[in-house]
Amino acid sequence: MTSLIGFFNANAFNSRSGAYYSEIDNRGEVVSDKVYTVALSRMIYGLAYSSPTNPENLLKAQLAAQFQLNHMLGEDEHGSYFLSWVNVPNNSSFNGNGVLKDESQQLDVWQQAYGLNGLVELYRQTKNEQLLFTIRELHKAFVKRFRDPINLGFVGAYEIGRGQISQSKSIQSLMYPVTAYMANLWMADVEYRREYETILNEHITLLGDIGWNEDLHWINVKFDERWQPCESTQDNTCSSVSPGHNFQLAALFLRASEWPFIAAQKRVILQEKGQRIIEATLAKPIYGENGIAQGFAGGFNPLTNQPSDIRKAWWQHCEAIIALSLQDEYHNERDALLAFFFAHFFDKEYGGEFFFLDEHNQPVTSELKGSIGKSVYHTVEMIRFL
Repeated sequence: MTSLIGFFNANAFNSRSGAYYSEIDNRGEVVSDKVYTVALSRMIYGLAYSSPTNPENLLKAQLAAQFQLNHMLGEDEHGSYFLSWVNVPNNSSFNGNGVLKDESQQLDVWQQAYGLNGLVELYRQTKNEQLLFTIRELHKAFVKRFRDPINLGFVGAYEIGRGQISQSKSIQSLMYPVTAYMANLWMADVEYRREYETILNEHITLLGDIGWNEDLHWINVKFDERWQPCESTQDNTCSSVSPGHNFQLAALFLRASEWPFIAAQKRVILQEKGQRIIEATLAKPIYGENGIAQGFAGGFNPLTNQPSDIRKAWWQHCEAIIALSLQDEYHNERDALLAFFFAHFFDKEYGGEFFFLDEHNQPVTSELKGSIGKSVYHTVEMIRFL
């Protein structure tokens, strides 16, 4: 964790603005002036979580959060929302005037949910009441935009001035708001817990009903307006699937099985389903002859189980390790995958971690180490669970 955060502290931090540049190549060079909301927020998460053992990181988290709140918010009739990106020139003192900013009118649930990721963790570490007030306001606006009042759950996209975008519901619009910030916020904000519990229960219920395909043993990825899953056929595959999302759903069910506001009988069902998903995913042909000890490919056809992407993605291995760590009987698989992760994804020459490995476990160095959604979050979250 110290090594990974140190890579971005050394190479991406802009002391004049308090922000972190998002696009960082494999040698640690900044390749653009862009600061992306998701990457910055996930950076704040890692800085804040690591701050008890590294107090300097708390100051950097606070500076980055101040930048995010001062320069990366837009406004509509519901309140504030996160801009996807801003440009921060690296050749002058930063005052925030005249910088290029995202002007898109379309918001997606991934960026809006993960915009809260770092702020919530920063509140958990500091208990700053003004920050909590801001988080609550951002959360309320997020819910107003994305929650479907008729069919429940969240849509995947929203257009400012026009409303929710149809046919945008997905497994991500159900899972990501929970895993990105809301489960963490429920733990931290005791006074408002009832408000979060309503949505958490709603999403867990939907995921339990339609998130897992019992026939194919893969997640359902896309849904219609009434949360009916898109069904793949030989002529039309709805979407490729990833083991990482299987493991993420399993871990979420196992976590939710311990939430006291969920009915006891339902918690038992969630526990059993989470374990079944792990078993089913481990039984899939997702890795080579050496098994899980050599990692797994990133994308598959849900009907044939044939790989559509043979690269091995760092975030999917983090999700797998989290899921395996939540069940004692999988400690051998967890330890083997963890050893693989640290042996192959971490760059011992330049620092940081690789986004992808190829099928021979060699790093794909054309992929940036820092990008729109990649900074430190997935690995720090994995370490937190371990």
